[in-house]
Amino acid sequence: MKKLLLLIIALVSFSTADAQITKKVKKFFKYSTIYGVAGQSQPQTDPARSYFVDQQGELFDITPDAEPNYSYGFGIRKVARFDYENKPNAFYDGTEIQTGLSSNVGAVQGWEYKFQWEWARQFGNEYTKEDIFLRYLGKNYIFKVEQLQDGLADLDYRAVDIRWRKPIGKKLNFSIGAAFRTHRPYGYNPIRDYLDDEFIDDNGNTRTRYWWELAYEYGYQDNGYGIDLDFDGENDEIDYYWTNSDGERVSDTDLDFRTNVFGGIVNDYNRSQISLIDDLGTISPVIGLDFYHYSNDGNNWVHAWTSVMPYHKQIMGDEDFSYQLWNDGKQWTDFTLGAMTGWKITKKLGIFAEVNYLQYWDRQVYVAKAGLNFQFR
Repeated sequence: MKKLLLLIIALVSFSTADAQITKKVKKFFKYSTIYGVAGQSQPQTDPARSYFVDQQGELFDITPDAEPNYSYGFGIRKVARFDYENKPNAFYDGTEIQTGLSSNVGAVQGWEYKFQWEWARQFGNEYTKEDIFLRYLGKNYIFKVEQLQDGLADLDYRAVDIRWRKPIGKKLNFSIGAAFRTHRPYGYNPIRDYLDDEFIDDNGNTRTRYWWELAYEYGYQDNGYGIDLDFDGENDEIDYYWTNSDGERVSDTDLDFRTNVFGGIVNDYNRSQISLIDDLGTISPVIGLDFYHYSNDGNNWVHAWTSVMPYHKQIMGDEDFSYQLWNDGKQWTDFTLGAMTGWKITKKLGIFAEVNYLQYWDRQVYVAKAGLNFQFR
């Protein structure tokens, strides 16, 4: 009887615990939206064509073929809107910009999140974007996890942000805490080390590398030829045409190669060298301030916020690639700020202004716009 009673109690306990977990999971996903989208648009076309004339006078049209822009992705989101925000479209497509993803304090307490993955090509540049945002807003604290991989802005970091929150009146919120971020080695430029660092060559000489040695390493080869400028049968100048690893001619002059080919080699080299370096980890104090005013009649509003990280300590990764080292050993300030304001002056006329700015390391991401609306009645 005792064993049976214990079994019944255990089953009831497991059932209750399972019901509580199920209830919490349902609450977490309540009002969330799963979305997926794919799209394509015409490429940006320059009406001006690019031409090149070789040393023999042959004309080449070297205008690159424009490729269409595309994007596809999917995600799930649950982000509350502030009073002045409207749902932009009938359906979510991943392009929406909501203030709650940028401000320190959201529109409601509890969990808010956005998990989105996107693959795209824009103006000929292919990139991926991974945007993860998870925040819990409590009465007196803020917990946030964030990951941003934006290939278009060349920004890639992960962050955990924990703060104490102090509401001041009904419109102001002060927050202070610490943020831990893992990130790539910003400030480090591998090609600069390649060209500036001295080494001992095969002949035992100490020297720096020449730019064309990197091209050789990538399979390119220069081929010299003479130019007879005054047609006297003697060469007055020497230039080089370049071929790739397959023997295909890719440029007719050194200048053509440096202008149109070498930049891609440098980018590939930088990416390959940076990929060999483990992520760095930095901890920073963070201070935030949020102000929110929305009039009772809904005719005017002001929403502003900022977060500042004035000091940084690297606690993970190779210190030889510390951003402080590349910043001449000096501390730096990372910050975000934003503001949204609108005023319905009359029933017909309204004005608005918006700004959102992020500066982390040597990267800036910003959007700013202002305008007016006039409605005929």
